[in-house]
Amino acid sequence: MKKTSVVLMSFVMMLSLLSPIGKVQAATTWKELESRINVSLDKEFKVNFNVAMDPETINEDTVYVMNYRSLQKHPVETELSEDGKTLTVSPKENYTLGETYTLHIKQSIKSMRDKEMEESIKLSFQTSRDFQIANMNALEDYNLGESYDTLNEAKSHVAKDGTQVILENGEVVWMPEGIVRTRWFTNIYEDENRTSAITYVNGSAEMQYLDTVDDGIMIKIADQIGYVAPSDVQLVPNKFIDGQSYYENEDGKLVHHIYRNGGYVQYTYGSAPDTMDEGEKVYSWDGETFEGKEYPLFNQLSLRTKTHYTAEELDQFMKHFSPDSPLIGLGDVFIEAQEKYNVNGLYLLSHAIHESFWGKSKIARDKNNLFGINASDDNPYGNADEFKSLESNIMYVAEFVSEKYLTPGNFRYNGDFLGNKSEGMNVKYASDPYWGQKIAGWMYKADQYLGSKDRRLLDPDYDPENTEEDNTTEESTDESTSN
Repeated sequence: MKKTSVVLMSFVMMLSLLSPIGKVQAATTWKELESRINVSLDKEFKVNFNVAMDPETINEDTVYVMNYRSLQKHPVETELSEDGKTLTVSPKENYTLGETYTLHIKQSIKSMRDKEMEESIKLSFQTSRDFQIANMNALEDYNLGESYDTLNEAKSHVAKDGTQVILENGEVVWMPEGIVRTRWFTNIYEDENRTSAITYVNGSAEMQYLDTVDDGIMIKIADQIGYVAPSDVQLVPNKFIDGQSYYENEDGKLVHHIYRNGGYVQYTYGSAPDTMDEGEKVYSWDGETFEGKEYPLFNQLSLRTKTHYTAEELDQFMKHFSPDSPLIGLGDVFIEAQEKYNVNGLYLLSHAIHESFWGKSKIARDKNNLFGINASDDNPYGNADEFKSLESNIMYVAEFVSEKYLTPGNFRYNGDFLGNKSEGMNVKYASDPYWGQKIAGWMYKADQYLGSKDRRLLDPDYDPENTEEDNTTEESTDESTSN
């Protein structure tokens, strides 16, 4: 049996017929919608119209379900909503297990304006129990197997050799191995009951698949094991992975290529590990371990350390890479915030650059908000806080980060470093799982340009109090203003 993108397609619960208002016209052809599988025996279809329909035109000749094998109509009942825009089609008796049916919506149905639909609609569907085993042959080719009432029953019968998956509502809910992609903003919970969220991620985030339990999908993000709601994610078996984020050594720099929506975006994360050859690509789930070895990068730096760089040097970096940045001249404010609140000044600058594109974003310009404070995913500009000045914003954020994220005892505290989705600020601060790594990339860029003095802070044996200050500056030949 053929089905387009079985591992990626969602089961569509609602059939929408959206004809332009006032242009509901007759047609002579049937439009066949993509067939559905793993449909429950008592499945109820809802058909949405954009205009009120005439109930007198809805009858067993214009709306019906046909058994594909017997060519007999299956008895259904129809109900039109009060506003006339939603038609519910329900079986009077359960459909037969394992049979294929076709829902017909004929164009002769009329609106209250006496206009017919533009075309007739067919929707084929195959019935099964809730959990159905499917044999995978290729991305668009599979064969349906037996179906079961419970997930555990299906798991006890499915092959574990990578050739089979389990479907629920036509969607993969169990697989032997693969990756999990979020559909949208998704909470990650500490247990399968999904009552207490430990972190959250944005859409298209990648996670390791571990298992499926009755009430959730067990995943691993960075080094954190958690659970997500099945409806929030897509399960992609290994053999059907169409793209995956990776790290590459490009001229000695560690470049992170993030796979999103069928394409890649990238940023420079830091210097490439010595173990990676030029052009070599590696996968890392935590952004810390590469080819089995941990490698220190700026997202692991304690933000309680102090940058070696002066206010003048921070301004020099900004002038070089973004000559028109509103941040130029604020180097002394970042250093003042460092001294007053014990938060690394280079981090504060890098955070501001990342969130505000060098202070040029609309939120930064209109609201003096360099850090996206309260710029929530659902309404960033509208919800973002407004500050009297850029200076006051920098001082506010330094105090806020110090108290809320870098001080043990606060519920947001997961380590005094940027981190990832299992440790550090990134756990509770941002939905982007690579937020901490991206800011680390800006810290690396500045440090590389200004002489690589702050990289020494990553050495656990380094003592800045007992090291002679090196004031030399090595200018990078990288003139790009992007990271």
